[in-house]
Amino acid sequence: MAFLFIAFELFLRITDIPWDTSQNDKSANIISVQDYIYNYSANQLKEDTVIVGTSVSRKLITDTLGRHYINLAFNAWNSFDGLELVKINGKKPSCILVETNYAKNQILQPEISGSLDPVSYYPGITFKSLQLRNQPTGLLIGWAKNLLKTRIDRLKEKKRENVDLYNFSLQMNKEIMNQPIPDSILDKRFDVIKSLIDGFKKDGVHIVFYEVPVDKELGETTSLVQVRSYFRKYFPENENLYIPSPAAAGYVFSDGVHLSAQSAMEYTLYLKSELHKK
Repeated sequence: MAFLFIAFELFLRITDIPWDTSQNDKSANIISVQDYIYNYSANQLKEDTVIVGTSVSRKLITDTLGRHYINLAFNAWNSFDGLELVKINGKKPSCILVETNYAKNQILQPEISGSLDPVSYYPGITFKSLQLRNQPTGLLIGWAKNLLKTRIDRLKEKKRENVDLYNFSLQMNKEIMNQPIPDSILDKRFDVIKSLIDGFKKDGVHIVFYEVPVDKELGETTSLVQVRSYFRKYFPENENLYIPSPAAAGYVFSDGVHLSAQSAMEYTLYLKSELHKK
């Protein structure tokens, strides 16, 4: 058994596995958390840019931005989780890109604190075979997904072609996003975000804000307008860097808020060009 463990560990250290080994949204989040904590040194991160946000930013084609970009946007979590992870991990990047679409609940996810617990941290940083991304089941599922990628992408396109299904998803998101968020809640959330970001600025970390496009029917929904306004209230445009929002007319969405693969690439290229101007 020990021989198999050592052999598998050596295999992982000499092999570059390019495919996604996550099995669901939660495991994808954990893999991102563990990668950031276990696989990047402080010296590496000094040159890197970290993206924090929600699932809409997870659609970004990070490799297209360049090799010094790390995506800590999470499914069903939000920018707070990414910012808190960077803070408590202690290793600071050169720049943080902060998505401004949402300001959700601020409860630190147990998957983040758990990965930093000494019982998980020291084995995880020592042995790649103990990290979730390298578990045999995930490797096999990732290999199969990679093999069937073209077919899976085509099925997603087929699903998007269903106008009735898209309109249903759009209407559902519209109803949710038109629900106002009490100012008292937003004040508390933005006080926390400002404290985190001000701390990074004091450490010399550059901060850039950006908003991922959504369907034009959702762009002026109540909660989105509120959050957009609060970001500019707490982080005025004349004192902070904001990526201007492109026209959303040409983008295609799977449900009104998540960009399709092709549109995600188009927006990523736009983001890259704007970042080069800053």
